[in-house]
Amino acid sequence: MRINRREGIIAAASGIVVIAAGVSGHLLLRKRHGATPYDDMLDLLEDRDADAQIGETVLAEEENFDPKTMADELRASIGKRPLAAVLADDVVNGRVVEAGGWVLPETLGMLCALAAKAET
Repeated sequence: MRINRREGIIAAASGIVVIAAGVSGHLLLRKRHGATPYDDMLDLLEDRDADAQIGETVLAEEENFDPKTMADELRASIGKRPLAAVLADDVVNGRVVEAGGWVLPETLGMLCALAAKAET
């Protein structure tokens, strides 16, 4: 079976449309959150709702958590580095927090706590 050039182009274009529709559908189905002054930090999280639940547990262990101060500290410590590198650095340097029996890199714990505060 031979496919001529026109059929090949149509098939490729159809595949691209299907992939684009799948990606767009995923983005459309994501829960939308109201804008916060911390969105630059919260956009680093994969699942803001699940992370906010973890954040509630972190906040139960944290006293005097101020979202604005924490966001400023996170911006300074993360900078332009990939989040994975920052989290690895936290673990290597022993910067961790406990949340409900789980031990998390400090930056992740504080991002989750910030997500929880942003929901309230």
